Amino acid sequence: MAVDGPDAATAATLDDEALALRLKGHAFGTIAKTLGLGTSSDANHAFNRALRRRPAEARDEIRADENQRLDRLAVAVRENASLTEAESAKRLRTIDGLRARLMTD
Repeated sequence: MAVDGPDAATAATLDDEALALRLKGHAFGTIAKTLGLGTSSDANHAFNRALRRRPAEARDEIRADENQRLDRLAVAVRENASLTEAESAKRLRTIDGLRARLMTD
């Protein structure tokens, strides 16, 4: 069910704040804490909702930047010798999920 009225405006503002913080390089966990969201996943969903409200050209630019960030994160996971194979695989699946969510319209 869609939210109407002041709650919708508040939610959109919160989503926009999540997007702005992510564009400044903040991690989703930090965004969640800053905005009083429950989890980093909640912050990611807010970021993606705000992203989808942007014009196509802006979405493309934001997606390109976020994909580069996710690429760097994946490289760091693969190069982290302290992670077990299972933990590395789990983190890479999470990155794949973030990327899939990012690219969905």
